[in-house]
Amino acid sequence: MTPTDYSSFGLQDKVAIVTGASQGIGRAIAVALAQAGAHLVLAKHPEGRQDEIRSVQAEIEALGRQALIVLTDVSDVAQIQGMVDQAKAAFGRIDILVNNAGWTGNSMALDVTEDEYDRTMAASLKSVFFACQAAARVMIPQGRGKIINIGSNFGVVAFKSRSVYAAAKAGVHHLSRALSLEWAKQGVSVNVVAPCITETESRKVILERPGYKEWATTQMLPAGRWNQPDDLVGAVLYLSSHLSDMVVGHVLMVDGGWTLH
Repeated sequence: MTPTDYSSFGLQDKVAIVTGASQGIGRAIAVALAQAGAHLVLAKHPEGRQDEIRSVQAEIEALGRQALIVLTDVSDVAQIQGMVDQAKAAFGRIDILVNNAGWTGNSMALDVTEDEYDRTMAASLKSVFFACQAAARVMIPQGRGKIINIGSNFGVVAFKSRSVYAAAKAGVHHLSRALSLEWAKQGVSVNVVAPCITETESRKVILERPGYKEWATTQMLPAGRWNQPDDLVGAVLYLSSHLSDMVVGHVLMVDGGWTLH
């Protein structure tokens, strides 16, 4: 298949880190950044999906771009710092960070355990803060950097069985505003791309529930469908590029209109 031409975004030879890059949204974003000319640092959890992340690496290298795999548990601050250190050592700079990795349980609020709460917050909010911090310590001396955090429409509207995840994503949204307030004058902007439910392997169990498709596509999604991973690409490329230099601390909804309700 002929690669999509995203050269107009001006990302040739930029260096981008994408967390959770082995599948779904992360994979689509990483490949698109490579198609736009960037070199990639592919971060993924140390467990599982080794073949998948090597496949992403091979796809990017086939485009003539470099791709470095860094095994990273994003809930561990030391491993986050190691990810950023390896990126800086390999490429000499970091231009783009996409915080995509996360985790959530699906318990109703009365059933959420302390472990589920802590895992969700560590993987989906704590990780974002410390990755932003580590990357900004590289980007600020450069005088420029783009950070894109993957939020969620559930950070804006509520959803049963996602109380802790919704709180974490709302935290990601407001954290991104707060960080931009501190760093924008130094050339580092932090923005959010907030999708609705996206058809990935980890979400199939939800999408295949009896009646879910009919409810979601007729009542909740004015666009009449949910996201595919590629639906996030345009927003991320825009926020990674010079075209968005005056977009600071913004939450860009890519949710098919779910939050219009």
